[in-house]
Amino acid sequence: MLVWLLTLLVGCSQPGMVTPVREHQATPVELAEQALSQAAGSITPERQLLQLTAAELFYRAGKPQQALNTLQIIDSSGLPDDRYGDFILLFAELTLANEAFFETRDLLTNSRMTAIIYRLPLEQQTRWLQMRGDLFSLLGEDENSIRAYATLANLVDDKNTRQEVHEKLWQVLTHLSGPHLSSLLELETDTTLLGWYNLVNVLRNSQGDVNQQLSQLEQWRTRWPTHPAVVDPPASLLALQQIANSLPESIAVLLPFEGSLAQAGKAIRSGFLAAWYEAYGYAAKAPVIRFYDTAGATDIATLYQQATTEGAQLVIGPVQRETVEQLIQLTELPVPVIALNYLENPALPIPDNFYQFGLSVSDEARQIADRAWVEGQRTALTVTPNSGWGDRALTAFRERWLEHGGTLVEAPAYGTAQSDFAPLLRPTLHITQSEERKTRLQRLLGKSLNFTPRRRQDLDMVFMVAYPDQARQIKPTLDFLFASDLQIYSTSQLYTGVQDPGRNRDLESIRFSAMPWTLPGAGHEKLQPAQDLQPIYRHLFALGIDAYHLHQGLPQMLLLPEIKLSGSTGTLQLDKRKHAIMREQPWAEFRGGRVKQAQQLKLN
Repeated sequence: MLVWLLTLLVGCSQPGMVTPVREHQATPVELAEQALSQAAGSITPERQLLQLTAAELFYRAGKPQQALNTLQIIDSSGLPDDRYGDFILLFAELTLANEAFFETRDLLTNSRMTAIIYRLPLEQQTRWLQMRGDLFSLLGEDENSIRAYATLANLVDDKNTRQEVHEKLWQVLTHLSGPHLSSLLELETDTTLLGWYNLVNVLRNSQGDVNQQLSQLEQWRTRWPTHPAVVDPPASLLALQQIANSLPESIAVLLPFEGSLAQAGKAIRSGFLAAWYEAYGYAAKAPVIRFYDTAGATDIATLYQQATTEGAQLVIGPVQRETVEQLIQLTELPVPVIALNYLENPALPIPDNFYQFGLSVSDEARQIADRAWVEGQRTALTVTPNSGWGDRALTAFRERWLEHGGTLVEAPAYGTAQSDFAPLLRPTLHITQSEERKTRLQRLLGKSLNFTPRRRQDLDMVFMVAYPDQARQIKPTLDFLFASDLQIYSTSQLYTGVQDPGRNRDLESIRFSAMPWTLPGAGHEKLQPAQDLQPIYRHLFALGIDAYHLHQGLPQMLLLPEIKLSGSTGTLQLDKRKHAIMREQPWAEFRGGRVKQAQQLKLN
């Protein structure tokens, strides 16, 4: 197409003529502008072809906005099929780069493109399927993503590329909720997809135990000998045997069992032991566990040394941030450590063999900012408590929101004992200003006025950090102050797994980052905290479950850093740069007083 355009715009030398030396060769931008100029005097379909070529030239010249502006003026109905494919794919690539995810979805599900795609060149087919797989995964449309990746794998000739596609497909499969997977197993008619669904189902039933997974995998291969996952298995499945040969046989767990953090330490221990007993009951095999009380330890390094001397091949803990920072002062850690907290100072040097894992409200706040941005929100009101965890959540949200380019309106932080939120929210929503305008008008006119106060109109959403009792006051107050139309996003502290439809009607439509264990079908239903465990400690019980499973999960993450593992506290992935195991949580919302899973967006 570029050769055709050069011929059209510049012309060709005539036979027998001496071609003069050109003093200037037109740049792609100049050629694009010439194409647009010529398009203005052309008729369909030449006009659209010239405009599309101009957009492509702008794109190649590193001018994506000019390319996008050009695509937006094209009447694509006049394009032939092959160039229509180029139009859709370039348009989708540019809107995706602008984070216009739902506009991209409209382009990639366009009815004409869907009808003609398999008549187009293979390169266009693979680009289309790759983009659909990635986008549907991000938007939480797992079934559509799986179908796109499975079809793409069948079109790819290169074995390594096909295996990479299978790994992406596998990551989507492993994050299907239990009910969704059951439905797909029952209704699927495509043999290849049914094989994938059976594979993820049998491995899920192994409760994350690597040795059991290997056994189940071998049985599945016997039943599906020609399946693509047998011919070109995902890398994470290939790694199972290597991981099984390197698992620790003895684990030391450093937790506080006395003092102010005793209840937290005991809740983590309960979750850890629940997972250990579950694994032992399933496989009749589990590592030896020794617990060490950090409450009375004056030197965490001495306790670490004691644990390693007594045979620990992995140390999990401590929890207290100050003891975590003491531990990383050691020049060497011969036995790996998974600390159950995050370092507050990211500038501290982190030794090899040290990894951080915990319940970070900052991570949740960043994920909320990412989701709200994807959903088109641009101006956020923040309502957060005057506390350490509230400050951390607000700081993380603010940084990520401003990084996206959003606008922030911060309400004053509320006290942890506050029950009346109207005095705090009324001025921030400009209700007070609205009422003052009414008073001035009445004084000026000398008569009473029928008047309905109005809140400020520049807000799109609310970022709220609150426990359930506080949230049940904040949401009705926002409704009363004419802000019921604002979507509220919140953190997992909003819900601790107890359905209470009567009281939770005051939380209607709030969307929040949830712990998987609290959602039916999203976590391990057999590993649940006791009903009488205080709500503040229920998430720590889930942390204990994941801490146990990380003795197998960490080796997988170290071998395959891109792998994501399902846990009770979220989907876990290693950030090698930070030496941290990060959590991505599912989404839920209140409907009719009950918690329902919301559309899942995968933002990392």
